[in-house]
Amino acid sequence: MKNLWTKIGLVALVAVLLLWLLKGCEPEFDTKPYEHKIDSLENRIDSIKSQNDLLEDGIIELQNINTGLTDRVDGLKEKVWELKEDLKEAEQALVYTPTQVDSFFVAQYPLQFASVSTDTTHLPLEVSKQVVVDVKQLGIAKQMILFQDSTITTFDTLVKNKDKIIIDLRKKEENYIAIDKERVEQANNYKIQITGLKDEVSKKNWKLKMSKLQKVAIGVAGLIVGILVK
Repeated sequence: MKNLWTKIGLVALVAVLLLWLLKGCEPEFDTKPYEHKIDSLENRIDSIKSQNDLLEDGIIELQNINTGLTDRVDGLKEKVWELKEDLKEAEQALVYTPTQVDSFFVAQYPLQFASVSTDTTHLPLEVSKQVVVDVKQLGIAKQMILFQDSTITTFDTLVKNKDKIIIDLRKKEENYIAIDKERVEQANNYKIQITGLKDEVSKKNWKLKMSKLQKVAIGVAGLIVGILVK
């Protein structure tokens, strides 16, 4: 009976020692999942930066186009101003001589004057001079309409380009906010790693102390087993 209890005590002691040793063999902190997450976030940040680079290139291109359009608008405004001055100058026809009036109509309607006509209609000189003024002003007004239409079209393109620039700038801002969020998440993963590694260092130090105690305990257990076996 004594030998039986001795064996039972021996087995129990060995079991306790094994549990103690296994308890000290906890798994080490794994940094790989966090490193993978950080790398993944960095790739996403690089992708967002590339998007912003493309947006910036597009914005610069639109700004250059708008500079050219602005110069065009200025040129069109200048031309319209010159045409307005021409409208005033057209009134100088009111002091034309009969010869000047005839010369104007011959130059203005060469094909019609070249055709043979039996028409004997004659207009008073003052009426003819006013007609010359009206014809000149009509031609100038047509040119002004064309330039003004071109100005409106150019302005419309300018506005659309500016709207596109505003949209792209907002997109860039959203991307910068997204980058900040990714950076925060990266920082959190770094903190988790640092905390885990600190805990790991603490565990290592604890294991060093425990290993010394385990050696002593194993020695004592061996001594006890030796006494019990006897």
